[in-house]
Amino acid sequence: MAAALAALGAGNTALAGPAFLGNWARGDGKTHIRVEPCGAEFCGVNTWVKPGHTGEKVGDTLVADLKPAGAERWSGSAFDRRRDRHYTMRVQVAGGRMTTDGCILGGMMCQSMHWTRLGRAN
Repeated sequence: MAAALAALGAGNTALAGPAFLGNWARGDGKTHIRVEPCGAEFCGVNTWVKPGHTGEKVGDTLVADLKPAGAERWSGSAFDRRRDRHYTMRVQVAGGRMTTDGCILGGMMCQSMHWTRLGRAN
């Protein structure tokens, strides 16, 4: 789950929390996640996985430590607990859409994912 998450935003988002908090559907339709605070960091937790899709499980968690990097942008690191992998991460939110970029091996292997905001329940 190369999803993204992040840290406290600036301006108005500081009061309500970062723009990436909430429920999201991955662009390929294979997973839904909930991004929420978990301690001093943020967690992206799989809440739904399309039946028959392998490689993802409900409950998979990505823990992120991201810092503001511009308007509605964050960057930093993330850890995939199940796969025991560390990533560098970038997150950008624009309206009801989010893009996450995760890289391993010093940026040699990267993947982008697009997300659409879901309502309160998914």
